[in-house]
Amino acid sequence: MTISPRKCFTAVNESHPGDQWLAHAQAALPSYRRWFASEGELKRPSLNACREALHTHMPELVPMWQRLIDLTQADEQDARLLSFYCPAVATAGCSQAVWTRYTPTLVRNYDYAPELCEGRILKTRWFDTTVIASTDCLWGVLDGMNEHGLSVSLAYAGKDSVTEGFGISLILRYVLEFCGTVDEAVKVLCRVPAHMAYNVTLLDAYGQVRTVELAPFASPKISCKPLAVNHQGDFELTNYAMFSHSYERQQTLLAKLYDPLSTVESFVNSFEVSPLRASNYAQGFGTLYTAIYNPQLRAMEYRWPNKLRMYQSFAYFEPCTLWVDLV
Repeated sequence: MTISPRKCFTAVNESHPGDQWLAHAQAALPSYRRWFASEGELKRPSLNACREALHTHMPELVPMWQRLIDLTQADEQDARLLSFYCPAVATAGCSQAVWTRYTPTLVRNYDYAPELCEGRILKTRWFDTTVIASTDCLWGVLDGMNEHGLSVSLAYAGKDSVTEGFGISLILRYVLEFCGTVDEAVKVLCRVPAHMAYNVTLLDAYGQVRTVELAPFASPKISCKPLAVNHQGDFELTNYAMFSHSYERQQTLLAKLYDPLSTVESFVNSFEVSPLRASNYAQGFGTLYTAIYNPQLRAMEYRWPNKLRMYQSFAYFEPCTLWVDLV
């Protein structure tokens, strides 16, 4: 099967889940249902277990979970799916790093299969905080920023192990909804269990930077490293790390970050070329977008090939739809 290198990206401004969210959910749910049942439905937790896990670890999200259930008229299976507790396996690439000089900026490439990416940049105010984020799992977050300037990004850590926990994108939604600083976010990431290994990079308006390495059956590792790719530690030889050229991308990021001649613009531009930019779309490892988050300006930019750009901010957010040729 040939994967089209063309992808639609949509910026949506909807304070609370309504007609636009519901239309997207109705279109996307069949694919999510197949993913949910891909390992056998009996491997997924019961509705009571999902409800109990949310109440235990992220109780503030429970009213929104119930609202989404009501909005979609979800049956028991869909309600379990929408909790994203102990979901099916999900892997994605990604390079992410924080430029720390002068104007701290979080930059990331999201590398994945085009047909599996929602392609939505959603501005919301679901609770008491305005959030702009690239979405996943209908109400989760791949990367984003809240009105306080807290910015987050995730990268799959390349390990196959799985444990009881939530999909990382829902945890990042929780972080952006209820945290204002890196320190607060780190506490959440250490407290709420994730079901797979991920690297989360954080930047806030005070210039604090942390990377948190999450892995099943291990305590979270917190560092001031301003970058993360698809392995953990300085070098970890896994099949995915080798497939994704994770070590080579890490070395490139380090060289760019500490090059005295680099500027923030040259640093951002490096994400648009190899090895940081990936083109293996057929095997689910192609760069779908570059996101740039500036906490001081409360603004972000999204980049695609052929100089295609989208600029958004909390002061001015423009709903739009872009069709992007990825190569």
